[in-house]
Amino acid sequence: MAQTNTKQIERRGTWWQRVLIGAFTVLLTLLIYWLLGFVLRDIGRLPGPDWNEFEAARLDQGLRSSGEEIESSITEVKRQIANVERRQRLLRDSTASSQKTLSQLLELLRISIEQKTTLPEEQQNALAESQQLFLENQKQDQAFNESHSSLQEKLADLEEQQRLYRQRLDTAWKPIREEFSQLQRKHDWRLAAIKIGVLTPLLILGGILFAKYRNDKYVAMICALDLALLAKVFLVMHEYFPAEYFKYVLILSSLVVIGFLLARLLKMVAEPSRDARLKQSREAYESFFCPVCQFPIRRGPLKFMSWSPRSLRKRSQPIANVADEPYTCPACATTLYEKCENCGAIRHGLLPACEHCGAAKEVY
Repeated sequence: MAQTNTKQIERRGTWWQRVLIGAFTVLLTLLIYWLLGFVLRDIGRLPGPDWNEFEAARLDQGLRSSGEEIESSITEVKRQIANVERRQRLLRDSTASSQKTLSQLLELLRISIEQKTTLPEEQQNALAESQQLFLENQKQDQAFNESHSSLQEKLADLEEQQRLYRQRLDTAWKPIREEFSQLQRKHDWRLAAIKIGVLTPLLILGGILFAKYRNDKYVAMICALDLALLAKVFLVMHEYFPAEYFKYVLILSSLVVIGFLLARLLKMVAEPSRDARLKQSREAYESFFCPVCQFPIRRGPLKFMSWSPRSLRKRSQPIANVADEPYTCPACATTLYEKCENCGAIRHGLLPACEHCGAAKEVY
């Protein structure tokens, strides 16, 4: 009875199943990333130092009240200036109308003098009233100008006081800001420590799971967890670590990852796994090349031919059957075809199963 291979064969599934697995893996990564974001956002809402309370407790109240008084005085003077300007505009509009009426009456007076007649008493009274109103408007406009100039001088004086006050305020604020910055920095470091403290155990757990189950059928779920955790850890470090330090952390982390991957690749080439060797053997047998040294397998009708992997793949017709006889690579002395111990037929020496009887053997 033919022996069976006890090693579990890797099942890749159909192409649409692989596409769905990839899509759901990406979706799972995003969901874990968002979940971690919600947790870290809640941690970031922990109360820190309040600037208003901190400033009120340390800033001189007399200095603050003097600034408020100056600001209130400036607001009041600006309101008075706006009121004077508004009344002056109305007065000038009225003066312009009176001046127009006065000009018309003076024109009538000139005509009556030329004609050696006398203006009616009503027009004479209107002329006298217009002259009186015009003169009063001129006096009032002058008073508005004087008031406006006085208010502008007062405003300039108050703005100078405000400038000096702001200089004193900046001087008083400087040590307060420095102390508040230190408190805020301590609070940020506390938040960073809490966030890293939450992410680090999860990251360690993800690394342990990946190291233990990297060949398991559920490895995609573990990869999704690890990718989301790594992304969040780097974002937290970028947010809280100073830029001059973060660049070193990023470069060192990249060096570790790249070095690890390069070492793994070199080890895979120097010491390939059983699955990698079987895959290499399958591809080499399909192209009629020695899996060990890539020397052409010249058996039967292929004994006097020359080919490359590309030229064989382009053939539309199968090559003539190879003679069933043992074969050893003349370049590396590897037995490529041998007799099956179970059925006696010629089988592939570097593949685990006999194509005739299905008997399995251990391939190293």
